[in-house]
Amino acid sequence: MINRHRPGADGLLGPLEYAVMVALWQRAPASVPEVRERVNRHRDAQAALAYTTVMTVLSRLYDKGLVTRDRRGRGYTYTPRYDEAGLVDHLGCQEVGALLARYGDVALAHFAAALEDADEGLRARIRALGEHHDA
Repeated sequence: MINRHRPGADGLLGPLEYAVMVALWQRAPASVPEVRERVNRHRDAQAALAYTTVMTVLSRLYDKGLVTRDRRGRGYTYTPRYDEAGLVDHLGCQEVGALLARYGDVALAHFAAALEDADEGLRARIRALGEHHDA
């Protein structure tokens, strides 16, 4: 079954990574304390994230290439490299690349079979996306 809508990044990242990205999409660049405050705004006191937890999540997002960071005094400010739609596109591209690297022609055969079952509207959208990426 082919998913016919464009997903958000929720579920594509871990829950803490997603919460931190949402905080950065709201306003960036942001420091660790600023991100922590935004994330904890929607949590009760018992579920509040520690400074070190937020710092670790931001560091991992930086290591994955999903955020940039700039030195500010003794710390960093962080900025997302992608908006949410761009992040979904980036992660989707990585996933497809990994499938092709792991399964090669078998993955391509399954993509082709899935497209045969797709309605014409979806096939037209896929053709348009392909033309967009070729440009």
